[in-house]
Amino acid sequence: MRLTKLIKSFALCMCLVLALPSHQAEAKTSRIKGIDVSGRYNGVVDWESVAAQGYTYAMIRIAEGQAPDVDSQFEANYAGAKAAGLKVGVYHDCCIRTPKDAVLEANYCLELLNARELDYPIAYDIEKDGSFLGGIENTTAIAKSYCDVISAAGYIPMIYSTASHLTKDFNWEKLDGIKIWVAHYGVEETTFPGTYDMWQYTDKGSVEGANTDKGYCDLNYSFLEAESITLSEDTSTLGLGETISLNADLSPIGCTDSVQWTSSDESIASVDENGVVTSLAKGNVTITATTGSGETAEASITVKKAPKSISLSFASKKLSTGKTFQLKPLLSSGSASSQIIYKSSNKSVASVSSMGKIKAKKAGTAIISLTTFNGKTTTVKITVK
Repeated sequence: MRLTKLIKSFALCMCLVLALPSHQAEAKTSRIKGIDVSGRYNGVVDWESVAAQGYTYAMIRIAEGQAPDVDSQFEANYAGAKAAGLKVGVYHDCCIRTPKDAVLEANYCLELLNARELDYPIAYDIEKDGSFLGGIENTTAIAKSYCDVISAAGYIPMIYSTASHLTKDFNWEKLDGIKIWVAHYGVEETTFPGTYDMWQYTDKGSVEGANTDKGYCDLNYSFLEAESITLSEDTSTLGLGETISLNADLSPIGCTDSVQWTSSDESIASVDENGVVTSLAKGNVTITATTGSGETAEASITVKKAPKSISLSFASKKLSTGKTFQLKPLLSSGSASSQIIYKSSNKSVASVSSMGKIKAKKAGTAIISLTTFNGKTTTVKITVK
């Protein structure tokens, strides 16, 4: 794949940025590295050599436009990359100006694939000037028409283009869920402000066995595969009937890999597709989060009785201005509530944190209330001098 122009820095005009995927504020790199190749620019590829250099996936050009074009090395590249143990996706050069023709190109791509298995998406390479002449809505319709056909066939669709085009020439509200492959060279961080799944960061890479006659090869970072996963909590004790949300943090920064949640015993605690755990019976259970790349993390959950009461060892407390005090609530015997809500009746006098730490602010009185997940409540009177 070759871009027709060098991508330059540009100021974002917010009126043109239509519902971009959520912004990734930090620069993103990844240990998951791959190449994209074509017969035109890379010729015959030595895939064993590519694999030996640590590249783990390849995006292979399948065709440009419609029949009869097919990349001269597609068959050999697919077979060679698979044999060398690389994960494989394909890209297809867009050569049309209407959504109707995009459907024809998508069907042609599927015809050439002939039901081959892919590990990575089918990327629609939209960068030719003609595809943008009809305006944002037409370009968006072209992308959606192609991707809908690809998705219906059981493959993962993706849009490839420059950072500039992806920012200002697509309406992402209408392309929700479609993977994004951004091309932006010679920068530490792409100017594309949305979430992206792959980054083609140079067209001047050196990969023995895959270089062009000029000595260059396109290189990419992938954020489709998690390198590691950690959970917001690795242990928790719940009351019967309580819920808790486990959050999964994936590495590298900006990773878009999927996460599947499972429970070791759904009669004790269930977990939904978003990591929300619901306790159902007393006992112990392990919740496991598994990424699409096979990385796992676990949380040990203990379920006890729901509390019948919550109390403190005192009914009032005097504090000097500026002092702090940590509340330590007592629950009925053998019960649990991982979440206790703390509130102050007068925050200007005494505030209380989500963990029950009181801060005396000025002279006066305030009532601090404590409430369990199932609505059991107690209070304490705070007098600030």
